[in-house]
Amino acid sequence: MKAPVLEIASAAALERRLSRTLRDLAAIGDKRAGSAAGAASATYIQDRMNAAGVGNVQLESFRFASFVLRGSAFRAGGRDLAHEVLAYSGCGPAAAPLVHVGTGEPADYDGIDLSGRIALVERNVTFHRSAQYREAVARGAVGLVYISHAPQNLIQIGTVSDPEDGLGPIPALSVGERDGKDLIAAARAGGITAEIRIEAALQPATGQNVVGRLAGEGPPLLIGAHHDTWHVGSTDNGSGIAVLLELAERLAHEPRRRGAVLVAYDAEELGLFGGYDFLRKHVVEDGERFAAFVNLEIPGAGADDVRAVAYTPALEAPLRSTAIDELYPVCVGMEMVPALFGGVVPTDIQGAYRWGIPGTSTACDSPWYHTRADTPDKVDLPFLARAALRWRRMIANLDSAGDEALLAPDPHLWTLELGTKHLSAGLLLEVRARRAGGAPAAGAEILVWLDVDDFTRAFRANLRADDSGVACVTIPSDALERGGGGRYVHVTAGESWPLVERILPLH
Repeated sequence: MKAPVLEIASAAALERRLSRTLRDLAAIGDKRAGSAAGAASATYIQDRMNAAGVGNVQLESFRFASFVLRGSAFRAGGRDLAHEVLAYSGCGPAAAPLVHVGTGEPADYDGIDLSGRIALVERNVTFHRSAQYREAVARGAVGLVYISHAPQNLIQIGTVSDPEDGLGPIPALSVGERDGKDLIAAARAGGITAEIRIEAALQPATGQNVVGRLAGEGPPLLIGAHHDTWHVGSTDNGSGIAVLLELAERLAHEPRRRGAVLVAYDAEELGLFGGYDFLRKHVVEDGERFAAFVNLEIPGAGADDVRAVAYTPALEAPLRSTAIDELYPVCVGMEMVPALFGGVVPTDIQGAYRWGIPGTSTACDSPWYHTRADTPDKVDLPFLARAALRWRRMIANLDSAGDEALLAPDPHLWTLELGTKHLSAGLLLEVRARRAGGAPAAGAEILVWLDVDDFTRAFRANLRADDSGVACVTIPSDALERGGGGRYVHVTAGESWPLVERILPLH
C-alpha cells in the first residue's frame, strides 16, 4: 500500500504547488503587456526561476505601441448596452443598421450586403476574431459588434487588429452573449440601428520576456508560455506559467542530456510580440538552433473544456509515445491550425513554426476565456497536475531523441531565399520562393513588411512571384528612416496556409 499512498501524496503536493502559482499570479491582477502589473509578473517569474535553480535568468525588453482607451459608448434599439472595446479597434462614431453574419467566415456573407452597415459577429472557437474583423472590413462594414460565448452574459475581450499597423479601420466592441442574442433577434425581426463611439490612442510601451537557460549537449529545447493576460487570466495563461515553473524546477534538478531555454513570453495577447522578439534576437540574429519547441498555451482549463494539442511531423512519434493525445483528444498537425484560424497560429510560436523549428503546442478553450471570471477556481487542478507530469515525460523523450530526426524539414512549409541591394531610392529586396520539394513557386503571393521600433510597421507590400518564383520590391528610404530601435524586414509565403516566414534584421 505504500506506493499508491506516496503517489497520491506526490500528486497532492504537485496540485498545491500549481495552485500556489495560480493564486500568486491572480493576486498580481490584470497583467497586460506594458503595464505595471505586467512588469510585476515578469519579476515574479524571474524570481521563481532563479529560486528553482535555473540561474542567470534575464529580462529581455522590446517596444510596441500600446492601445489606450479614452472612452466609448454603445447604443442599440434606443438603449445603452454594456460592452468592452476590442484592443486596437478603430476610433470614431458609427451609426448604421446591425446585420447578423453568423461567425463571420467568408461563406457566412453569401447573399449579404454589409456595405455601410455594422457587422454582428458571434465568437468562433477556431476562426480568430482578427480574421473576423478583416473579413468584415473587406465587406464594407463601418463597425463590428462581437458576441461573446461566455456564461452569465460575461464579455470576452481581445485584440482585433494588427497592432503594428496602429488602430484598425473601423470601431469594434464586444457584448455579452445574452445581449448579443437579443441583438440578433432584433436584426432578424425587421432591423435595428446601433450607434458606436470609441475614443482611443496609442502610446509607447515596453514588454518583457523572461529567459532562463539550463546547459546541456546539442541544440536545446525551447520551452515556453506567455505570462501576459486579459484580466486575471488564470486559465489563459496562468495555467501555462504554472506548468512552466514546475518544469523549470524538475529540469534544474533531474538528469538530462539536452540544454533547455525556458521563456515566459510577454504581449502574446496583443500581437505575439514576445515570441517574435525572442525569435529575432536569438534565432535570426544570434543564430541559435533549437531541437524543438514545447509551447504551453492554456495546457489545462476546466473539467469539461475542449483540450487540444498541435504538432509538427517530427514530434508526432514522441508525442504519441508519451500518450499526450490521451490528455488532449483534439490532436492535429500544426499545419491545420492556420487553416482553422483564418491564417494565423494564434500563440507565441507562430514565428518559430514558420521559421521551420519543429515543435508542439497545447490549446484549451474555456467558457471563461478572456473574461473577468477567469480566476484560479476555473482551473481543473488534477488535470493540470497530470498534464505537468505528462509534459515532463514528453521532454524526457525529446531529450533522448536524435537531432537528425527532430531537425528534418517540415514538408508543409515552402522555402524562401532573400537578397538585398542598397539603392538611392531605398533597399531592393529580392525574394525567391520554392515549394516543398524545391520547385519554383510560380505566381506565389508574397507579403513583405518592415517593422521599426521593434513592432511598428513602416512599410507593407503584397507581391506576386514570376514564373521562376521570384518577386522584387524596393523598400523606400523614407520608410527605412522612420522610427528607431529594432528594424526588421519580414517576408511570408505559402500555398495558402501554413506560411513560411523569414526575417531580415536591418542595423
